[in-house]
Amino acid sequence: MWRAALDRRAVLSALFLGGVQTCLIEPAHAELEPIRFGLTPVFLTSDLALLAGLQAYLEHATARPVRLVNRRTYQEITALLISRQLDAAWICGYPFVAYRHDLSLVAVPIWKGQTRYQSYLIAQADLPAETLRDLRGTVHAFSDPDSNSGYLVTRLSAGVKIPH
Repeated sequence: MWRAALDRRAVLSALFLGGVQTCLIEPAHAELEPIRFGLTPVFLTSDLALLAGLQAYLEHATARPVRLVNRRTYQEITALLISRQLDAAWICGYPFVAYRHDLSLVAVPIWKGQTRYQSYLIAQADLPAETLRDLRGTVHAFSDPDSNSGYLVTRLSAGVKIPH
C-alpha cells in the first residue's frame, strides 16, 4: 500500500509539473521575486521529499525562486489567489469555475487522452452500490466543501446526507 501511494504521488507530480513550466515564467524584471505557489492538503506537508522535489522543479523550470504556501482548504487558497497574494496554486475544478473570471488555467489533468481526472469513491464493502445513484440516502464524509470529487460530485449526483 505504501509503495502504491508513493507511485501515485510520483505520477501526480509528473502529470501536473509537465504543464507548469511554460506558464509561470514572467518578464526578466521580476527574476528575483519568488513565485508564490499555493498548495492545499492534496499535498501532504509531511511528504517533505515530494514538496522539495516540486519546489526544485518549479525553480528550475522558471529560473526563479519558488515559495510554497500551504493552507488547509481550497477556500483559503482561492482567497489568496483572488487577492493576488499567490501567483499560482494547485486547486480543484470547482473553485476555478466559481472564479473563472478572476483566474487563468496553467494546467489541467489529462486522463485517457482527455481533460479529465479519475478519483475513487470508497464505500462499505457490504453496500450493494454500483452507481452514485445507489448511494442515495447514505452518509458521506468529505474532504473539502469546494472539492469536486471529494464533495460536490457525490453530493449532487447521489443526494447523500452530509453529517453536521
